[in-house]
Amino acid sequence: MSSSTAAGFRYPYPEPERPHNFGPQCRLAPARNPFSNGADTAEDIPPVTAQFFYSSPIPIDDPLSAIATTNDPKPSRAALQPFSPGDNNALEAAWLGLASNQYSRNHDHARRRRSPSPSLARANAEKLATIAHDLATKHAEKHAREGFKRDFKRDSIAPPDGTIQALDDAAPLCCPELLVDVGLALRNSFCAVARRRQRVLDPEAVAQTVLAEMQTMRTELPPIVTGQRGRSSTVTSTSPSTQISDHVGSKHESPGQIHNAPELSNSEHPGGARVQSQTLSHPATEHKPMPVIPPKPSGADDGISGKPFIRVGTPETPVFSQPSSLSKAVPPSLTPAQSEAPKVSLSSPESARFPRQSDKKPEKSSTDVLVGVSRLHEVTLPALQMKPIYWSPVNDIATVFRATWFYRDDMRPIDPSVANQLEAGYRELKPHTETWSDELRCAVEVGPLGEEKVSHPLWPKTPDPSSKKGGDLIDPLLSSDPFCAARCFHGEAAAEGTLIPSANEDNSAPLQITKKFEHYHVIYKDEKNAFLLKPSLKPSGYYGRRPVAKIVRGMTIGIPVVRGFDYDVWKSKHEKKRAQQRTVSQEPPFAVNFHASNRDEACLACKAEKDRSQVTDLVFVVHGIGQKLAERVENYHFTHAINAFRRAMNVELNNDAVRGVLRNGQNGIMVLPINWRQDLSFEDGGPMREEDKANHPVEAFGLKDIEPRTIPAVRSMISDVMFDIPFYMSQHKPKMVAALVKEANRVYRLWCRNNPGFSERGRVHVIAHSLGTVMSVEVLSRQPTVAPSLHLSKPLQTQFFEFDTKNLFLLGSPVAFFLLLERGALLPRRGRLKPGANAADVQSSDVVGDAGKFGCLAVDNIYNILAREDPVAYLLNGTIDPMFASSLKTAYVPSASPSFLQSMGSAMWGFVPGTSPAPTNVSSPTLTKPPTMRLPSQLELEVHDFTREEIAERKALLLNDNGQIDYFLRSGSGPLELQYLNMLSAHTSYWVNQDLIRMLCQEIGRKPGRENTLPALRAMKATKRGLATTT
Repeated sequence: MSSSTAAGFRYPYPEPERPHNFGPQCRLAPARNPFSNGADTAEDIPPVTAQFFYSSPIPIDDPLSAIATTNDPKPSRAALQPFSPGDNNALEAAWLGLASNQYSRNHDHARRRRSPSPSLARANAEKLATIAHDLATKHAEKHAREGFKRDFKRDSIAPPDGTIQALDDAAPLCCPELLVDVGLALRNSFCAVARRRQRVLDPEAVAQTVLAEMQTMRTELPPIVTGQRGRSSTVTSTSPSTQISDHVGSKHESPGQIHNAPELSNSEHPGGARVQSQTLSHPATEHKPMPVIPPKPSGADDGISGKPFIRVGTPETPVFSQPSSLSKAVPPSLTPAQSEAPKVSLSSPESARFPRQSDKKPEKSSTDVLVGVSRLHEVTLPALQMKPIYWSPVNDIATVFRATWFYRDDMRPIDPSVANQLEAGYRELKPHTETWSDELRCAVEVGPLGEEKVSHPLWPKTPDPSSKKGGDLIDPLLSSDPFCAARCFHGEAAAEGTLIPSANEDNSAPLQITKKFEHYHVIYKDEKNAFLLKPSLKPSGYYGRRPVAKIVRGMTIGIPVVRGFDYDVWKSKHEKKRAQQRTVSQEPPFAVNFHASNRDEACLACKAEKDRSQVTDLVFVVHGIGQKLAERVENYHFTHAINAFRRAMNVELNNDAVRGVLRNGQNGIMVLPINWRQDLSFEDGGPMREEDKANHPVEAFGLKDIEPRTIPAVRSMISDVMFDIPFYMSQHKPKMVAALVKEANRVYRLWCRNNPGFSERGRVHVIAHSLGTVMSVEVLSRQPTVAPSLHLSKPLQTQFFEFDTKNLFLLGSPVAFFLLLERGALLPRRGRLKPGANAADVQSSDVVGDAGKFGCLAVDNIYNILAREDPVAYLLNGTIDPMFASSLKTAYVPSASPSFLQSMGSAMWGFVPGTSPAPTNVSSPTLTKPPTMRLPSQLELEVHDFTREEIAERKALLLNDNGQIDYFLRSGSGPLELQYLNMLSAHTSYWVNQDLIRMLCQEIGRKPGRENTLPALRAMKATKRGLATTT
C-alpha cells in the first residue's frame, strides 16, 4: 500500500521521491516560448519567468489546511498564492499557445491608429463573416424552435459601413440576446484596442449584419423538400460577408480620419443618404462563399464540458458552443410528452434552410487547464479565472494573476500595469546587454548628470491632447487586458483576471487606469534586478543625488524589484515549515546530472506522482431539502459544507486508527457534491423550461397567486425549505429523480474523462442526506444489478446511475417512512454477488428481490446513520424483519474522541504518582473480551421461529457485511444533554461529526467482505433477561 499520496494526503511514511529529468515530458520542465525564434531572438531579450497566482479561500494545493470562510468576492492581493511549479508550467504553455501574429498585428495597427493592411483586412473580414453567419444560424434556429417568425423588412436593413451614423434607421433586433451574443463574439475574436479603434467592429453594426444574413437565409434560399439531396451548403447570394470584405479591404483610413466623417464614395448620394452598390436585392452580383462554423457532432450533449454554469459576457465562454448549464436543464432523452412537441433538427426542412459549412475549423476562443493537487479546479485562459469543475461555483470563482515582475524581498507580484511599464522600459533600454553595463559605469564616472541619463521614468509623460500627436500614446505599449496580454503579445505582458466586466470595455476611449508609482523612476541594474525610486531619491544634478553609484556597489535604494519568479524565495518567506508537507523539486534543468538521452524519455518522477494521485474511491454526496434557501442565503449552500467535509475526510485519512484498516491499494477518497436542485424551479407550479412552457396554459396559477401576503419572511422560509417534500410526493417526482440521476452521471462522466481508467478500477459510493436518501433509494431500486460499461460517446442516462454503487450511507433518512407508505421492504438484489457473500443466498427467493421493487437496492452495503434527536430520521432494521430488529442491541458509531468521564478520569489519574489510567482504545474493540451470554431455555427453543430469524440474518448480511443497518451517533453532551434543544440542529449536524467522518473513512477504505468488518460495528444480540456477565 502506498502510504504517501497526493489525493488521499497520507504523509506519515513518505516514499523516497525520484528526481525529475526535466525533459520534454516532465511537468517541471519550463514551458518553451514558441516565439523565442522570432523578434525576441533578434533583440536578444531573455524570456521572462512568469508565475501564475490565484486568490481563493480554498487552498487547491494544500487540502489539509483550513478553509477561509469569507463572503467577500473581491480578491485580496495579500492572499495571493502561487500555483505549484507543475501547474504553473502547464498554465504558461497554454498561455503562450494563445498568442497569434494576426492578433499582434491587429493590436499594433489599432494602437498606432493605422488602418489594417490588405491581407489583415481580408482576414478580419473573414472572421466577421464567420461571426455573422454563425450568429444568424444560431438565432434563426432558436426562433424556429420557439415558433417565432419575424417579418424582416429588407429595405429597412442597411448594411453597416462601420459608422454609428448608419444605424439611425437600423432594423429592430430579433431579440435582446442578439446584441449580447455579438458583443461576446467580438470580445472572443478581437482585442479591446482593436474594437475601440476599428469602426467596423461596432457591435450594433455587426448585429445589423447578422439580421441581414438571417434575411438572406430566409428569402434567398429555396425551401428544402424532404429527401432532396445534393444541395450546396454555400450561400449563393450576396451576403454580408461580401459587404464586410469590401468595406474592410478597400477602406484604409489615415490616423487623421478616425474621428472625421467618412469620405463619400461613388455609391453615396450627395444628399447624404447612403446606398450600397451591392445590396441584397441584387443577387446576380459576384461574391465570395461565406466561411462558417462546422456543425456540432450528432451525439447528444452529455454535459461533461466541466462548466456547469455560464457567465454571460465573459471572454472565457466559447462563443458558439451551447453552455452546459442549458444541456443540464434539458435532458437529452425526451419524455413522451416532449417528443410530441414540435422540434427542429438539422435534418428537418426548417433547419436545412440554415446551412453550415465545415470547410473551416473555428478558432478556439479559450482553453482550460486543470490545476490543484486534487484536480478539482480549472483555469480558463485568457480570462484568467479559476473555477470548480464538478460543481457550480458559489462565490468561489477566483481571479488568476499572471505576474512577470516581483518585489525582491518576498516575491509578491507587482501590479500588472506597473509590471508592464517595467517590462516596456526593459525592452527599450536592454539592461541585459553588455552595452548597458558600460553605460552604468560611464554614468557613475560622469556623476549626477550622467546618472540622470540612465534613470528611466516608470510612466511615460502624458502628451498634450491639443498637440498634433496627442492621442497616439494613450494606449500603453504592453496591455494589461487579459485578452490582449495573451493573444497580442508573446509572453512579456502581465495581466490579472476580473469577475466584473469593464464598464467601458467597448467604448472609444481607453480605460483610465490608476497609475501606481506615477512619479517614480526606475534604474535597471542588470538583466534581472531593478530599483523603483521616488522623486526624492532619483538622480539629480541640482541636489547631487547619486543613487546609481550606490546601486552598482550593491546597496539597496528605493524599492528593489526583480524580473522573473524565484520559488525558493517565496517558500522561505511564506510557506510554513511542515515535516509532513510534500516538497516539490524546483531545480533548473541544467542542475540535474542526467544523460542527454534520458531527458527525452518519460519522467519517472512525474509518472510516480501521477500514480499516487489516482483516487480509488469516489464519493457522491446528495443533499436533501433546503437548497432553494441557499439561493438567497449563501451560508446555507450545500457546496460549502461539502468542501469542509472533504477536508475533514482527508485529515482523518492520516489517523492511525483509519490507516490501520485501509485495504491494500487504497489510494485516497474524493468527495464531490451532487447539486440536483439547482436546475429545478417548482415555485410556479413546475419547471419552467422551454418544453414545459409550450404546454403551460395561460390561465395557470403559481405559488405567488395563492400565497397570502401575511408573514412573508416565515412563508418564504417554509417554501424554500419544506416544500421540496410535497413537490417530491406530487407529479414532479419523476423530474426530481431524473435531475438527481442526470447530475450524478454528469459529474461521474466528467470525473472519468479527467481520470482515465477510473471506470474500470475505481469504486463509487453514495452519501445521501434527508430527502436525498429517499431519492437515492428510488434510483437504486430500479438500478440494473450490474451497471453497464461506461461509454462517453453515448447520450447521458437519466433513468439510472451509470456507475455501480458499492456503499450507500443514509444520513438523517426518512426512507423507512416511505417504505411504510409504499408497502415495501428492504431487500438484497438478486444475482448481486458481493465479496464474502453466499452464492446460494443471492439466488434464494426467500432472501432476495428483483430490480424495480422499491427497497430492493443494487448496492453492496447500506448504512443508516442517524442522530438520536433527529426528528426526520427513522430506523431501517425493522424494514428487514421487525422480530429480527428487536433482537439486536442498539448500535452506536464508535467514538473518535474520549468521553467526558474518560477525560476527567485521565486527568485525575495524572495527579497520582506512579499510576496511569487503564489503556482504552475505542477504535480497536478486538482487545475487549466479549460477554458470556445466558443459554436459552427449552421452552424458548420450542417457540422460537429459527427459520424466520435465519432468513432475516441472511438478508441483513447481504445488505450489510456487519449484519445490521442502523447506527446511532452519540450526542456527546454528557449529563447536560437536552434532547429537545439538540433536536433543532440534529438534522444538519452530520457533516461536522467526527465520529461519522472516521466511520466513513474506515468503511469506504477497508477491504470488502464480512471477515474484514470492524468488531465494533458488527451486529450483537440483545439479552432478554438481566445483563450479560463478564469474566
